[in-house]
Amino acid sequence: MPMHPARLAWLAAAAACMPKYSEMPPITPEALYTPVPMTRVAVPLDGDTTVDIAMMDTWAGAESGPGADQPPIVLVHGLSSYMGFWEYQVPVLAQDRRVLALDLPGYGASDRPDAPYTPPWYADVVVRWLDSLGVEEFVLVGHSMGGQISMTLALEHPERVDRLVLAAPAGIETFDRGAADWMKNYWHEERATHAREEELRATFSTLVFNRADEGVERLLEERVRMATTPEFKGTSVAVSRSVAGMLDYPVAHRLGALSVPTLLVFGTDDRMIPNGVFTGGRTRSVAEKGARLIPDCELVMLDGAGHTVHHDDPVGFNTAVRKFLAR
Repeated sequence: MPMHPARLAWLAAAAACMPKYSEMPPITPEALYTPVPMTRVAVPLDGDTTVDIAMMDTWAGAESGPGADQPPIVLVHGLSSYMGFWEYQVPVLAQDRRVLALDLPGYGASDRPDAPYTPPWYADVVVRWLDSLGVEEFVLVGHSMGGQISMTLALEHPERVDRLVLAAPAGIETFDRGAADWMKNYWHEERATHAREEELRATFSTLVFNRADEGVERLLEERVRMATTPEFKGTSVAVSRSVAGMLDYPVAHRLGALSVPTLLVFGTDDRMIPNGVFTGGRTRSVAEKGARLIPDCELVMLDGAGHTVHHDDPVGFNTAVRKFLAR
């Protein structure tokens, strides 16, 4: 699909004018942008171990707020991302309800333990995190890998999930053994540390985002400047194990057992789902497959949006979520 002339011009100007982020000082995870101030909580795992979770809470410092009588909204980010990717959702959704978000372990400012980083492991961590906050029931919103984690959690703990919102989720598309093995071998535990700034800019502009803006540029700068930090070595391990975990713990065959009302949101111009190398076809086909497999599912396709659908069309995404929750 040809790129819009205005977008080509913006990218050309950005390439010509932007500083070389790789030549700037490293940025620590604690300095990453968040829409509301970051806090921390130690979440107990098995035995005597804990994991330190970086999080946002729009009720932080207050006993109550908007939507006190409604389950809070919990935001779960995707692969290689963190809480800052929800910058256009937190302020809007917080008008109606309490909003909680976390950096999954391995990403952002959370701990990087020696862990499997599979969807079932992450689902258990999210439940334990919410237990530590005293949150019993919640609306679960997951993007990409976070969508597969959210579906896994809803299958294992349906009594905890009031409603489910899936933004371009992984897990509906399936892969044969050969494709899965290739992806696991490619995403070895040092792969993410090898990416150069030019490669990352191209990935951001041609695969991850369809709408370039200052927020995308900030996320790119953060990604480049984190690459040389000790913490990012742990993130590279988490990325590799997360990819393998999504492939090893598919959920497509289990979606008929989902028992919570679900909103499924895709962009019409998603360049990551379906996988262009191993699967091909159209995003709408994957989206409609998900809508058929999930019993109580509403499908929304946002015109022109890509894989990071909530960023590319925040007004459309936020409107769809608020209507779904008010239904």
